[in-house]
Amino acid sequence: VLCEKPFALNAAEARDMIQAARAAGRFLMDAMWTRFFPVIDTLRELLAAGELGTPRLLTADFGFLGDPEAKRRVFDPALGGGALLDVGIYPLALTWDLFGPPQRILSTAHPGPTGVDETSAMILQYADGRMAQLAASIAANTSQEVVISGTLAAARIPRPFWKPSTLIISRVGRPDERIDLPYAGFGYQFEILEVMRCLRAGLRESPRMPLVETLALMEALDTIRAQWRA
Repeated sequence: VLCEKPFALNAAEARDMIQAARAAGRFLMDAMWTRFFPVIDTLRELLAAGELGTPRLLTADFGFLGDPEAKRRVFDPALGGGALLDVGIYPLALTWDLFGPPQRILSTAHPGPTGVDETSAMILQYADGRMAQLAASIAANTSQEVVISGTLAAARIPRPFWKPSTLIISRVGRPDERIDLPYAGFGYQFEILEVMRCLRAGLRESPRMPLVETLALMEALDTIRAQWRA
């Protein structure tokens, strides 16, 4: 099973799904397709090589102006609606991928008439001083970009960052370096190739999108929503 995001409505459901798959000896993976694009692979390599220096700040947002009539599910709390579950998971999962699990998460949200979060914002804090500022909305069009700022350079993924084909590196006093990695089709092929690779190798989960990380992300989503109710 390649399960579309959000993987579940909460961590308890995700835990049940993972336990069921493992008990049955079946393959299960979160369909976080952004993780498998060549641009993201290149960005990881640049970070690992120290091309940006020490990363300090990641900013990312995913917002669009939703139509409550045309996109009723997105505005229905019973169906997992709201900005966080629909599109906020993208910047959160990308931050988790590049920076790892945070030490602390702070969040706030604006609820709409149906009770779902129409706009939400998150700050992720890390023990080494790194931070991430993330936002999601179903009530406003945002830049839909990612910027990682380091002590030597900054990397920007232009919109739409969740299915990227371009990476721009900015260094002080030098022209921007543009890295274009175009692909055919819509982009789903990269996560599908990972599933097929795992199945051929006899794996029951992907080491690139492990189930333990999927569960951690769902737990983070639960933590964020609990803060809104506090």
